[in-house]
Amino acid sequence: MLLLSTETLPENCVIKEMYSLVQVTRAIEVSDKGLIRGILERKRNEYQEALEQLTLCAPSDANAIIGVKVTSSTQNFSNGTYLYLTYIGTPILYQAK
Repeated sequence: MLLLSTETLPENCVIKEMYSLVQVTRAIEVSDKGLIRGILERKRNEYQEALEQLTLCAPSDANAIIGVKVTSSTQNFSNGTYLYLTYIGTPILYQAK
């Protein structure tokens, strides 16, 4: 799926259908996870997982999400510090001219 931060497509593409906005918020622990968790999760890319979750929220016939925006905030808790990422965008079905 194509993810674009812009709301306009390249000149050779046209929007065939536009769907309702999709949004996803993910909490990512950014504090020290300890040795064992660090080893077990070292190949895990939680930022990519958040983007993949956004694409899964789109209708199945959408082939792009345009106007993708991200906001972030952090929060400290007794069990660690977390980064909250919120992705938002508009799913579309586009076609090349």
